[in-house]
Amino acid sequence: MSRLSEKYGSKVSAKEAKAIQKAMDEQKENRNKFKEVPAGEYKVVVDKLELGETSWGDPQITLWFKITDGEFKNSRIFYNGSFDDHFEHGINSTAILLADLLDDEELTSAQIAVILGKFEEDQTVVSDFLADAAEAMEELAYDLDYTITKSKKTNKKGQPYINKSYEILDVYDV
Repeated sequence: MSRLSEKYGSKVSAKEAKAIQKAMDEQKENRNKFKEVPAGEYKVVVDKLELGETSWGDPQITLWFKITDGEFKNSRIFYNGSFDDHFEHGINSTAILLADLLDDEELTSAQIAVILGKFEEDQTVVSDFLADAAEAMEELAYDLDYTITKSKKTNKKGQPYINKSYEILDVYDV
């Protein structure tokens, strides 16, 4: 018996472990049942909007679009927008997408880019804005044009880079 097992094993009842193991087994079984969502036009709602972090530590916005109709109903399309404009989904592209999602004629993508750009000096402003934006998006649905293209450039493994684009075609009240 390992030292960790000795120390922590007795803190978990057999009943608790069995229940968790069952859930984990179901999760493993369902892991590969999700279909990759191909490029196309989809009716969606925003399922999640949150402030996150890139793998290299820069702030980013994470959006989850939930498909509400058709063959891929309940599937998700994911968007990660960095606050670094060296990438296709940088701060300006993210601001444009957020402006389209909010569908507010008085709030421009340029204003949103400025708000997001304030992250270094005041993270609360960005967090509060995103919370308010997420709340506003709960009342809206969208037609999303989701495009996937493969780059001619390849990564270190010889695989082509995948470029995804997101365009809001129409906005509806829920």
